[in-house]
Formats: sequence, structure tokens, C-alpha cells
Amino acid sequence: MVTDQSFNKMTSTSFDKNGLDKAGIHWMQYLSMTSMSLLIFLIALDKAIPGFHHFVLLSMSKAGIICNGIVG
Repeated sequence: MVTDQSFNKMTSTSFDKNGLDKAGIHWMQYLSMTSMSLLIFLIALDKAIPGFHHFVLLSMSKAGIICNGIVG
């Protein structure tokens, strides 16, 4: 059962009003590190699995990011 007290514990952060934690790292730096790690993982996955590469190209083609005709 979720109570108000346990919900407050889950949402409390250790960032101050300027967005810094105790180590002096801004929350945007954490976001940047996380997104770069995800990008590196997705690039490695794209290079390692041909089916995923085809899926990425097809998705980009459907989204209009690449417009060089049929992907295949």
C-alpha cells in the first residue's frame, strides 16, 4: 500500500535550488551522461545486429529523417 509518507520519500531529491547535488554535479549533467550512454548502447546494437539496423533505417525513413527512397 502506498501512503503519503512513502510517496514523499520516493520523490525527494538531494538537489538544491540551483540543481546541484552534494558532489556539486548538476542534474543536467546526469541527464547528459545518461543520454550519451544510451546513444553509445544503441549505436553498438545497430552495428552488431543487422535486423536492428534495418529497423532503425526503416523507422528513420518512415519518420522522414532520411529521404533516399526504399530502404533495403
